[in-house]
Amino acid sequence: MIVGDIGGTNVRFAIASTDNNGLPNLKHVWSSPSKHFVGFGDALEHFLTLASPNQNPIEGIFALAGPIDKNLVKLTNNSWTVRRDDLISRFGFERLVFMNDFAATARSIPELPPKAFKVLQTGDVSGILSARPTTAIAGAGTGLGQALLIANGPNKWTVLPTEGGHQPYAPLDKLEMEIHKTLKSKLKYVSFEDICSGKGLENVYQALLKINGLEDKKLDAKSITEEASHGSLVAIQTCKFTANTLMNFIGNAVLSSGSWQGAVLAGGVSQHLKTYLGTESALEKFKNKGKMTQRMENVPLRLLIDPTAPLIGAASSN
Repeated sequence: MIVGDIGGTNVRFAIASTDNNGLPNLKHVWSSPSKHFVGFGDALEHFLTLASPNQNPIEGIFALAGPIDKNLVKLTNNSWTVRRDDLISRFGFERLVFMNDFAATARSIPELPPKAFKVLQTGDVSGILSARPTTAIAGAGTGLGQALLIANGPNKWTVLPTEGGHQPYAPLDKLEMEIHKTLKSKLKYVSFEDICSGKGLENVYQALLKINGLEDKKLDAKSITEEASHGSLVAIQTCKFTANTLMNFIGNAVLSSGSWQGAVLAGGVSQHLKTYLGTESALEKFKNKGKMTQRMENVPLRLLIDPTAPLIGAASSN
């Protein structure tokens, strides 16, 4: 079985099988920036040439960054359009499944070992009773994904993908209001994704330069995090603000879904911000929810650091 993780920036493929314990096993894991290929089919063909040159794929499960329609997926932050019929015709798939990339990430959570996570808040769920324990997952990468993982019994899981990243961003303090005002003059509608993503880092950096009366300087997300590691004050402020906003977002997701059993942050941007996500100010943004603050202090919060998680999730959904 071929599994794939197709995001806004990178594409990953692997050949998946099941071990003796029923757990997914990945071989020939391969990744590349998506910009190196004209379309999804070309990237898949390149992978198959490397991993399975003499055998046509029978089954494929692909996690794609965008709303899933019956026959096609238009990636939200990528120019590719992926059509089921075209892939079946080109590669001969007998079974082909499309799923939301963040749903795949969510499905991977119960299959991953403790080393796949960094604990941000230990929490305490001993007093929580729920017939269907729910975990909230949010992932900052090229975009901002959100999903829920619902337990339906022993080793039975339902994943509910959402587009929660497109909720409107609501500022709470003076700096947040200034940044919101600056972004709104350019974007008109400011969502959480416009702050908690790769593009969001760039948006916040540009806004802080303007607010602080500094000369305009365009940097991509990777360069901003690198400058922060080298001591740039504006870059550090950018990373801190984005991390705090992401923690506010996942905290809101816990509240709106009743995910008292835990929450997980994922995505490449989240990993680049891991130093800032563990600070007291970031945890306060997660926990400080008015009358629900004490309950939020008991919610376990982890950062997913395994980049193969969506592939594991796709294989587990089989």
